[in-house]
Amino acid sequence: MPLQRFRPVSGNCKLCGGEIELQVKGDQRNPVDCPKCGQEIESCLNLPAPQAKIKKPSASEAKSAGFHVLKRLGEGEYEKQ
Repeated sequence: MPLQRFRPVSGNCKLCGGEIELQVKGDQRNPVDCPKCGQEIESCLNLPAPQAKIKKPSASEAKSAGFHVLKRLGEGEYEKQ
């Protein structure tokens, strides 16, 4: 079940922090009241999570982390650096 974001119509609330995430089934209606504070709620825009930036480590960084660094010589042949 996907999580959907909701917020109180009247604005921020100290009980629910201004936004809550609830699991809503596909065939289920959106909730009308906040389960924490009881205020009327509306659906928010669901933003995707930011993509992680993965950096390929250099040979020296890999060695310092304890990995074996190999250099490809040919088809199926490698040499330890």
